[in-house]
Amino acid sequence: MLRVGVTGITGGIGQAVNELFGRRGVDIIGFARQPGPHQYPLDVTMDEPAISQRIGEASPNGYDVWINLAGADILSGDNRKKPYFERLQELWDVDVLGTIKCSRAVIPYLHNTGMLINVAWDEALSGAPGDSASLYGTAKAAILGFSASFAKSVMPKIRVYVLSPGWVATRWARSLTEEQKSRLIQQSASKKWVEPQDVAETLWDMIHNPPPSGTVMMVN
Repeated sequence: MLRVGVTGITGGIGQAVNELFGRRGVDIIGFARQPGPHQYPLDVTMDEPAISQRIGEASPNGYDVWINLAGADILSGDNRKKPYFERLQELWDVDVLGTIKCSRAVIPYLHNTGMLINVAWDEALSGAPGDSASLYGTAKAAILGFSASFAKSVMPKIRVYVLSPGWVATRWARSLTEEQKSRLIQQSASKKWVEPQDVAETLWDMIHNPPPSGTVMMVN
């Protein structure tokens, strides 16, 4: 049975992955700050040794695949009103440093030819207007840069990939007004929302039809 570790399992994409992969017989080891039943507590802002311990304790037999989905919510509700640099710090601590720490911490527990998948954004390098775009672009471009070098550092034992979706219709999207949603999508490259289920299906395809290590897969 395929054993897959997933951070951010309670988020929109995480829930879609949990449902799809679970339905297809995968052993999901899910992590979150506030985990649900049969899931494990993990705050990716902890130090790397503490993260490594949590990862190892949750699955003593290791992992075939590890997916870093944990991310800061800087867009929904009052989070959107926080100062620019406060939101940037949250993204940096959770999305960037969290991804880096989890990626490094899980390596000893990944089986040979195992897979590590990080998540970026389809406009991280091309850019888009607005504060939210510049915040996400900064964080997700950092993940792209880290993943490219990390892929070369851990090959051939481990394969590293990046999934780069457009704007995903998760909880934060539901907090926007119709006008805000329309304006955001019209400014985006894809001109449409990406559903969490589409991201989950793409992850499934990557795992079962793996491209060369270091590949960045767009979902838009």
